[in-house]
Order: sequence, then structure tokens, then C-alpha cells
Amino acid sequence: MNTLKKILVTFTFSMLSIAFSSNATPITAWDFIVDSAFTGPTIYTAGTGTPTESNTNTFFNAPTTLSWGDQEDQSSLDISSGSNGNVWGNNLANGTAAQTALLVHNNITIPGGSSVLQSTVLSTVLQVTPAGLPFPLVPPPAIAFDIFFKETPNVGGLCGGVACANDIFVITMPPGVIFNQGEGTLNQQFGIGQYTYNTELKLVSTTNGSGLAVLNDAICNRVPGASNGCVGLTTLEKESNEFKVMMKITQVPEPSVILLMSLALFGIFASMRNKHI
Repeated sequence: MNTLKKILVTFTFSMLSIAFSSNATPITAWDFIVDSAFTGPTIYTAGTGTPTESNTNTFFNAPTTLSWGDQEDQSSLDISSGSNGNVWGNNLANGTAAQTALLVHNNITIPGGSSVLQSTVLSTVLQVTPAGLPFPLVPPPAIAFDIFFKETPNVGGLCGGVACANDIFVITMPPGVIFNQGEGTLNQQFGIGQYTYNTELKLVSTTNGSGLAVLNDAICNRVPGASNGCVGLTTLEKESNEFKVMMKITQVPEPSVILLMSLALFGIFASMRNKHI
């Protein structure tokens, strides 16, 4: 830790190791439960003002809203989604996106010398089951996305193509999770029976910001602990920055299916060539 204000957050979803018997046919619809909370340890810098933690999630017995700063309307980080961090859904079809959380960073100007959030951990457990079947008795474990945050000085100009006053989040990928740069998504695969499925999470901004992306090196270099080519996002000063956390589950094509598709395409290409000879 250093004197720069930063926040350690985790957007996490489970390893999704589900104990079901072998399935003869692929699963096409899902029921899901998502619980999210700031599980800490949560650390604030020394200074004026009293940080507050509220909206307890019952699964984690931990807060879903953190507020800080020495002013009446405090800055805050909120993952409660209006439901204390618990969201559920039924019969989600393969390939259809569903909102599992709403991450809100109320980026309010902080008076100098006030106590501000420095680090915390945001944990999310995602439970899924084939539609209509009971959930496993033991919930899957959460995994951690480390996210470093910098509360930037409120100065003018551009830094790395964005306003220098934008606050910065940088995340690192845990084992088993892959960031798709082209789609801006976090991906993790799990198996049930003989089939493999991919869980995709995407942050979709409801305001003027953008979701996760590979940030400009000039932005990465402003955040202690980050390296060139870091993955993250920035939030606009004096605005409520909202990000829908959208989930999509899709079946991963089997290698044999991919091979057959490739051979079919090769055959079509060869046929087209023969017609032109």
C-alpha cells in the first residue's frame, strides 16, 4: 500500500463445479442465484469523515455498499442491485444474457484530508443448475478478481485518451478466467456430464462510460501495481457510474463438431473452386 488512494475489489464468480450425473443431451436452460458483497478486509485512509458500510448480504453477512469522504453526500461503491446483493432467475436460455448485479461507483469530489476507501474485496458466488432441478446443497466457492483503484487528482487535460480526473479500476485475472479483449468479457468454463459450457460476464455501462477493456499504458502507469496492457475501466468525475453485470451461458462446441464444420467449409470451398475451373 502507498499514499495513493486505491481500492482492491473482486468481481468473482464460482468455479461452477456442479455435481450432476452424466447428461445424454446438452442443457439448454438454467436457473441461477447470485450473491455479492464486500467481504473485506476493508481499509480506509486516515482523515476526517466517517466511512460507513450498509445493506448487508445475508449469504456473506457482509455489506454491499461502502461510503466514504468528509461531506454530506459521500462517494460510494455499491453492488446491492437494490436487493442487498442477491439476484436470482429461472429458465435462462443458452445464449441469452441476464443481469446478475449492478455495480455503481458514485464518483463524488472528495475534500482534501478526508478518510477514503483504500482497499476491499468484493466477492460474488454464482450458483447455476439445469432449469427445474434443485441447486447443490453446498454452494460453489468464490474466486477473486483483484482490482486496484486510484482516486485521481481533479485536474484538467487528457491522460491516455481519457480525462485525467477519471478514477481508475484495474483488475487481474485469477486462474481459470480468461478476458476476451474483443468482446470485453470475463469467461470461465465448467462441465456437466459430457458437455462443456462457458459462463460469460460483461460490464455494460448505463451512462457515458465503457466496460472492461485493455487500458492505455499511460493510464495503467498511473496505478501502483499495474503493468502495461492492464485490463480495467475508468469512471467519470462528479457522476454516478453504473455498470450492469450481464451473464450469458453457452455450450462450448465439441472438438468433433468443430472438425466436422471445418471439413464442411473446406468441401464447400473446394466445390466452388471446381466450378470455376
